[in-house]
Amino acid sequence: MNEYTRAEVALHNRMGDIWFIIHKYVYNVTEFIYEHPGGQEAHLRVAGKDASECFDEVGHSDEAEMLMKRFRIGVVKEGGHPGGEEVLLEQAGKDATEPFEDVGHSSDARELMAKYKIGELVESERKKIKEPVAKDWSTDNNTEDTSSWKSWLIPVTLGILATIVYRFLTA
Repeated sequence: MNEYTRAEVALHNRMGDIWFIIHKYVYNVTEFIYEHPGGQEAHLRVAGKDASECFDEVGHSDEAEMLMKRFRIGVVKEGGHPGGEEVLLEQAGKDATEPFEDVGHSSDARELMAKYKIGELVESERKKIKEPVAKDWSTDNNTEDTSSWKSWLIPVTLGILATIVYRFLTA
């Protein structure tokens, strides 16, 4: 069976040339688009992409899954970045620290990244990453450890209202 990268599949993303991925298999549905019961738009939305989640959400019949095999042209060539090549290309030549941290990569991903490290940016060109600052939720400037009546008024009021409603409904 032929192997295709996600980048290769991504090139087939328009009317007259529609490929997508479902559970690691690559499908060319260019001709099927006119027969699809869900209409052309369903395929155009996922053209060139991984459509596994979308396919599963719809809940296709066993017959539909058998029909799919006619359009299977290969498998996804694994070994690249799990998020796809385009994610890496988008960050190429830039400081990708913040996007990398935002995704919440696993410790395995961090170890793997070390394998590809080729050096460090010179100190003068590094951006300072802002340290998260704890938000001060107090409404007054009083630094003593006293609790404001405002901080407990709403929860107590809600508790009283909930009790009244409960007693009214169960009476």
